[in-house]
Amino acid sequence: TSGNTGIGLAVACAATGRPFVCVMAESFSIERRKLMRFLGAKVVLTNPAHKGSGMVIKAQELAEEHGWFLPRQFETEANAWMHAQTTGPEIVNAFEAAGDSLDYFVVGYGTGGTVRGVAEVLRERSPDTKVVVCEPDNAPMLYSGVKTEYGAEGDADGEGGGTTFKEPHPVWRPHPMQGWATDFIPKILADAVERGYIDEVRHVSGAAAMAAARDLAAHEGIASGISGGGALAAALELAAALPASSAANVAVVVADGAERYISTPLFDAIPADMTDEERAIAESTPSRAPPAITLPEVNAEAVAFVEAANAGDDVVVWSLENCEFCWTIFKLFDAIGVKYRAINIDAFEYAEGNRGNQYRSALASLTDCNTFPQCFIGGAFMGGAADACIK
Repeated sequence: TSGNTGIGLAVACAATGRPFVCVMAESFSIERRKLMRFLGAKVVLTNPAHKGSGMVIKAQELAEEHGWFLPRQFETEANAWMHAQTTGPEIVNAFEAAGDSLDYFVVGYGTGGTVRGVAEVLRERSPDTKVVVCEPDNAPMLYSGVKTEYGAEGDADGEGGGTTFKEPHPVWRPHPMQGWATDFIPKILADAVERGYIDEVRHVSGAAAMAAARDLAAHEGIASGISGGGALAAALELAAALPASSAANVAVVVADGAERYISTPLFDAIPADMTDEERAIAESTPSRAPPAITLPEVNAEAVAFVEAANAGDDVVVWSLENCEFCWTIFKLFDAIGVKYRAINIDAFEYAEGNRGNQYRSALASLTDCNTFPQCFIGGAFMGGAADACIK
């Protein structure tokens, strides 16, 4: 998977208590693999040079070796069937409810499930609707007329290595529309072609796809990824070519989200730091700091607690639970094998009676330091995060 199917399966497996292993080329965005791992999946990365077909081959190998279930989303009838049961009727029902008609349906292809499933419904319920399929302009597999050859299920002969395609498609080239057009024509999509479901094929450049995605976000508030932008770019190009008097309705599927593309070129021009304009906005007012909190007076009981905690030969770190400087000390000590005891003064156990702040006042009276972490060795104050790193 390039992400969408894998994330969906990770959700389903997490909800039903099933283990899930996903195979993904290392070239796909890291957000996808992290999200699947966040959902409890195991993600096996394959060599990007082996392309999408390499992912399929690896998944087939793992399924055969371990006796695992392989969903076969590029060929299973369940894929297109589900879109015929849900996505297709949703689109047609929306136009019928509005008393309107759909003239063009524009969609990219990954597995081909959306294309075939929705097209089946349109042919039956809205036969005048033209189905327009998009593909990358540098990987025009459908346009080339070169078909993908398929072997029998379980066929392990030849280059396919047990997959249901004989070899990768010869005109495929790398493109930025993750989820679109892997390096073979899926069986589901080929079936849609054979059944005459596709009326037109349009081609989109990576640059046009990213430009459309950025415009969609900036002007419509829809945060799409590159493949969604590609479908929109094709739809806009189609609409622009219609007569000025045309009242045609064009529906386009935007099937991904921008959050999965933050590490990709889609976000290259999006800065993490403030721009000059943002800095000017920030500097247009004083940026006053809030008043400091008032700590309780130092009391003997709190001082005694702090001194007792620091006694002995232990390394003691007085810290806050959600403080990056404190985390730095913990990571440093863990990395170099220093055993330490952390006392989080903002922990819930010290909330009653404002004890945490009483200990903070006591610490400040002993160290003349108001920041955290504060490190002690054998009862002697060593310093904060920078001091610990240096010393």
